[in-house]
Amino acid sequence: MNEQRKHLPQSRLAGSILLELMLVCALLAILLPLLVSPFWQLQKRHSLILTYLDQAKYQTALGAQFTAHWARLLPAGCYLDSTLSLTIGSAQNVPVRLSRRSMSSQSDWLEGMDYGACRVSLDLIQAPLITSNDCDLNVGELVRVASCEGSVQAQVTQATDLTVRFDLLGNSVLEQTGILETRMPFYWYVGEGKNGQQALWRTPTVSGNSLELWSGLMALSVSPLLDEDQDGLVDTIDSRYGSYSLSKVRALWVEYLYELEPCQAATQIPLAQQYQTLRGERWEYLAPCQGVANQIIVLNGFG
Repeated sequence: MNEQRKHLPQSRLAGSILLELMLVCALLAILLPLLVSPFWQLQKRHSLILTYLDQAKYQTALGAQFTAHWARLLPAGCYLDSTLSLTIGSAQNVPVRLSRRSMSSQSDWLEGMDYGACRVSLDLIQAPLITSNDCDLNVGELVRVASCEGSVQAQVTQATDLTVRFDLLGNSVLEQTGILETRMPFYWYVGEGKNGQQALWRTPTVSGNSLELWSGLMALSVSPLLDEDQDGLVDTIDSRYGSYSLSKVRALWVEYLYELEPCQAATQIPLAQQYQTLRGERWEYLAPCQGVANQIIVLNGFG
């Protein structure tokens, strides 16, 4: 071809090259749309797959947060005081402590005692009780001391880095083996987070700073699974708000709405979806960057 072009007039050579360029451009015009469209679809599918993986990671991580906090709503030991309880309420009826918090209108709040962030075995319970300060306790703090025969509160009267001394507020556990565990009351709920997203929060019921636990949570619904006849089996799930005896609550049914940030599929057209909670409330969300999930959190006094 090149040898032939050497013998062609300059004008005919230029015309031949131009014709070849026109043919190449025509082929590209035909082939590019056929190539670009599958590539674009592949890219969209890839980002969607990554988003689904991010959803799974988010649900696993948030589920671990729920378990870490709420599995300890039940105190340890084989004796459970029937007066102990937890309370579930709505954003339309909040306690005074939460009245100034920017709580989500689609959030339940849960009030309960966090038992056993630190737990210590006791070989023999005596009054006064002196043991190693493994829980880093301070004077004035309250703990729970329990055996299989009963449970009492105890208040720290002396504390050093090595040892701690308690005054037992009751004598039903004396001369027995048992468990000492910390106790701290909290509210858990969804409210505005530090980065502008909604988030899961924990606020002490009496005093102290609130703590943002997990970002991206938009709505929260909590219902107890109850063992009415206390035979060890769940009999019902209750969707009503109110206080529940811990002697009957075996687990919590948690429903939540969340948003991924960042979202791999953010450039795609969102799909409007609805989810109906156990209470009959409807949550609207835009998939796939927003999603809903549910989980059972087992209350475990021996966790």
